[in-house]
Amino acid sequence: MTKLSILLVILVALIGLSACQPKPETAANAFFKALENQDFEAAKEISTEEGQQLLSLIQSFAENADEQQLAEMKNTKYKVIETKVEGDNAVVVYEQWDTTNPDSKESHELQMRKIDGDWKVHFVKNDLQK
Repeated sequence: MTKLSILLVILVALIGLSACQPKPETAANAFFKALENQDFEAAKEISTEEGQQLLSLIQSFAENADEQQLAEMKNTKYKVIETKVEGDNAVVVYEQWDTTNPDSKESHELQMRKIDGDWKVHFVKNDLQK
């Protein structure tokens, strides 16, 4: 009976530990929250090197944007819909919309890569054109 109890405890512990693994949608949600708040430094921390470079360009655009452009950026919201994981790569499907026009939802995909155990947003210039 004790061997069965020990095996059961080990099984429960393994299941519990696997639930604690970082998830791509957690990183994607943090990334989207940073974008909504125009916190580009926080968004860079969740991005790959390529994404950080692109965020620097977007940040410089935002710093030179007029009030209307800033308002449009602040009105953009995101919601994760689905996540597809394949090894150390994942695709997060999300909706994006303008809060002044909630019916304008568009679906997009966000590429993710697992680097040193953490999920990072991986996007390049071509991703902005999609």
